[in-house]
Amino acid sequence: MEWRILKATFKRNLIINLRAYPKDFFIGNLLTGVYTVISALFMYKMLFDGNITEEFIQYTSTGDYMGYIILGSLTYLFAVRTCLNVSRSLITELREGTLESLMIAPFKRIEYFLGNMLHQTLATSFEIMVSVIIAIPFGLTFKNMNFISFLLVFIIALFGFFSLSLVLAALMLYTRDTYISQNTLFVGMLLLCGITFPIDYLPYPLRILGELIPVTEISNLIRGATLLGQGIEEQIPRIIYVVLLSLFYLLIGFKSFKYVEKIALEKIQG
Repeated sequence: MEWRILKATFKRNLIINLRAYPKDFFIGNLLTGVYTVISALFMYKMLFDGNITEEFIQYTSTGDYMGYIILGSLTYLFAVRTCLNVSRSLITELREGTLESLMIAPFKRIEYFLGNMLHQTLATSFEIMVSVIIAIPFGLTFKNMNFISFLLVFIIALFGFFSLSLVLAALMLYTRDTYISQNTLFVGMLLLCGITFPIDYLPYPLRILGELIPVTEISNLIRGATLLGQGIEEQIPRIIYVVLLSLFYLLIGFKSFKYVEKIALEKIQG
């Protein structure tokens, strides 16, 4: 793999981001995470009076409610930002009239999507770091963090988000819609993936549905490495599950593109 397409895609996206999407876009995404944390704090202090149930501790293995919510919200923000921007790459090409020329060019799809993912990972990581600094006064601590475990989990999380974004990208290109498809997925992630509460509170069918989305176990892995200080050995079953599930999404995504691209080009001609 020569990585020329990856580097070119990354450079193009970076230039577009700096010139067309200035600080307002960054501030808007940052405020999303801040609002989630503040609303959780209000519920914890005013609605729950700073108390949590034994059931919550049993489900999460921690009594750190604010840490649980903050890490879940940051994971959700990272998933949304990466999935949204990687998945919208081809339909953006379609809307800008460059999809046909892109398909004719000898571009490698894996490098193209990885270039989008690399740019989005760097941009979102900066937003997350600022969000973490803001969240520390609200109760986020790293005293039990297992750094080695977290690094591995972070890499696996990127793989999971990338594979999920490919499926979403194929769906967007096929339907020529971004609004309904992406928001349906993101609302589903927020409700089913244990972002603000353990999925054990959900009815059994919804718990099964939530487990079929990689974000659920990715959230648990990040909390395990950060809040509980769990090492790699303790998280091996979840790691294997996320990797296998992500591989399944990756396969479905690339297989779908072979069919969806033909339809998209036919619609351009027709």
